[in-house]
Amino acid sequence: MGKAIVKLNIATYAGEEYVVEVPCDKDDVDDIIIARAWKKVKEEERGSLPYGHRSAEIIKRID
Repeated sequence: MGKAIVKLNIATYAGEEYVVEVPCDKDDVDDIIIARAWKKVKEEERGSLPYGHRSAEIIKRID
C-alpha cells in the first residue's frame, strides 16, 4: 500500500489550507483519495470545518 499527499483548500476570508498524507492503493481513483483526505482533516479538526468553497489537489502519489 502506498500513500498520497493531498492539498485541500477552503475558501474562507482566512484562506484555510491543509496538506495531509493518506494511504492509497495504486488502483485508487482520485475521488477516493480526496475523500479520505477530507475525512482525515475533519477528524483532526474534531468534526468541524469552516464553510466555504472547497477544492482539493493530489500533489504526489508514492507507491
